[in-house]
Amino acid sequence: MTNGIYHKTMTDDASLNVSKEVALVFSIANTLRGPYKSDKYKDVIIPMIIVRRLECALAKTKEAVIKTYEKAEAKGIILPPQKLESVAGFLFYNYSRWTLEKLLDDPTNIADNFEDYIKGFSSQIQTMLLSKKAGLNFGAEIEKMDGNNRLYGVIKKFSELDLNPETIDNIKMGYMFEEVIRKFSENAEAGDHYTPREVIRLLVNLLMAEGIDDLYEDSRVVTILDAACGSGGTTLVHYLTAN
Repeated sequence: MTNGIYHKTMTDDASLNVSKEVALVFSIANTLRGPYKSDKYKDVIIPMIIVRRLECALAKTKEAVIKTYEKAEAKGIILPPQKLESVAGFLFYNYSRWTLEKLLDDPTNIADNFEDYIKGFSSQIQTMLLSKKAGLNFGAEIEKMDGNNRLYGVIKKFSELDLNPETIDNIKMGYMFEEVIRKFSENAEAGDHYTPREVIRLLVNLLMAEGIDDLYEDSRVVTILDAACGSGGTTLVHYLTAN
């Protein structure tokens, strides 16, 4: 093979503009100013995005899940999680009658009611949100927001945020979530960021490609420049040089 340089631009097939949604989320984050330093906004915003997304996804089947749960409870029957998952149509559910919007009807007890709402989720969701060791320890943030008169406002704003899967599909939601985490991590240490999806796609393409055995020959040098190098771009350049 003759010496040469091959340039290939890797772009995401479904690149989406989520700036409007992310800006809205950060407008909510800014209401935490005072009790929270900016680098701690994520301790509230990320769990709230998760709760709201799950709530929107479960909205259509929520009443059916509640009826199934309450009917069994009245008879003293403990339903297996799989039954409620089947009714919900997902591998998670929530049998609480609370929603973010309904929590606003009782501002005096909003913190206790919010925790009750979260405890209506399936066990894996509760662990993710509330566990101190394995999760986000969100219970502590609920207390902190309530004690600093921020909880009602945050819940109100998120109750108005449309994260319904019919409006924002999983791909767009993924971009939105990644962008929120990226912006919260702008001053983070190296290694704290997610690997860009362009890099993941390149690695998968290399692993799955056919006829690339010569890529690993001693006579070939391969250098890859990726989006994590600080350039902010998404161009990956392969330098293939034969001795």
